[in-house]
Amino acid sequence: MSLWQILGRFAVSGTGETLQKVSDTTSVSSDGTTYTKLGSTTYGSDGSSFTQMGNFSTDGSTRMGSTATGIGAVFNTPSDDFGIGSSKRFDDF
Repeated sequence: MSLWQILGRFAVSGTGETLQKVSDTTSVSSDGTTYTKLGSTTYGSDGSSFTQMGNFSTDGSTRMGSTATGIGAVFNTPSDDFGIGSSKRFDDF
């Protein structure tokens, strides 16, 4: 797993992979994989899938603010430190 920095509609990993959000449900990776989010699960065109649960994802990654420890958590909806409500902006992953 690689650390990801999330910058609005764009995310970049420590290995240089990028991910761009093109709509509320679709994101495209620099490796050509398209990710589609349906509810709390994100499906990749490469056969991958990630289910988001709070700050965690089924790939074992977690998200804290604008940093994720793996690609699965990039798709998590950010929340404030107390878990109340959401600080998600329109342009966030």
